[in-house]
Amino acid sequence: MANDATLHIKLDSETNDNLKRLAYSQNKSKGQLVREAISACYQADLSGLSLRQSQALSAYSGGYITVGKLAVIMGMHVLELRKWLNEHGLKQNNAFGDMDFANA
Repeated sequence: MANDATLHIKLDSETNDNLKRLAYSQNKSKGQLVREAISACYQADLSGLSLRQSQALSAYSGGYITVGKLAVIMGMHVLELRKWLNEHGLKQNNAFGDMDFANA
């Protein structure tokens, strides 16, 4: 982590004890559990997608299908889909790099 930040929070004793027990049972630190919980809060809400759309999104994320194929399955135009992916914080598989902008 290049730009680490420290966050100090106060917990009531019951929450702290519960967190300690959970950390011990999962062989993790309390900090790791808190980081995972915070990270889970910022995951894209994809619960409204159909099973086929969820599978296609996973296939796209893994590089198994193209953005065009994903757009068809999602029922969107490619540009609309790219905007949707961006809005949901999902990584787009682009075939170009930062250096390509200078050559465009």
